[in-house]
Amino acid sequence: MSVVKVSPFLRAEKPLIWLCEKEGDMPRLLPIAVGEFEAAAVQMNLAGEQPLRPISYDLFTALLDELSIPVRRVVVHSVAGQIFEAVIVVEHESRLCDVDCRPSDGIALALRTQAPIFVTNEILDCASVSSAPDEAKVERTISRFYDLEPQILESSSTVVEDEVSEPEAPSAEDDILTQLEHLLHQAVICEEYEEAALLRDKIERVKSTGS
Repeated sequence: MSVVKVSPFLRAEKPLIWLCEKEGDMPRLLPIAVGEFEAAAVQMNLAGEQPLRPISYDLFTALLDELSIPVRRVVVHSVAGQIFEAVIVVEHESRLCDVDCRPSDGIALALRTQAPIFVTNEILDCASVSSAPDEAKVERTISRFYDLEPQILESSSTVVEDEVSEPEAPSAEDDILTQLEHLLHQAVICEEYEEAALLRDKIERVKSTGS
């Protein structure tokens, strides 16, 4: 499986990580609900962003590397209700060991160690969404998921293949706020609380004065 997207689910603070089969004419997509911190850690890696300070996944990756304990794979193996379970398979002294983990932690670590991610066919059969290998069609499949889910935020964008509207151009103020909010989110994740406080004050000033 590959990680194709991190997107909001139900509420902005309850995101989804989208996994997609790497092979097949109609690859299946698997959405997994994760925490805000874990989603941010995955998104930062997907975007190639370097944190201001090493976060827990970076630290754990460095420790495993220093101890010569490679991560061989991450496997999402079962689901009960909406709770997925996974293991990280590491190699220690020529022996493979399964370490129980949350899928979000396993995925974040797999991305940083270039380890493959697997999902059992049983989970894909019961919880996946069919798509197509074309990237645009994957995006449309994800959009349809949100369109059909009545509890999704109304602000979640949907794309309809035969009915596309021209998006409204963002204002300069919107651009500034977007950049500041992105920096604030990253500062909180990296525990740069003084920087986060300054950014929060700046955001409030922009909202109140428009500059």
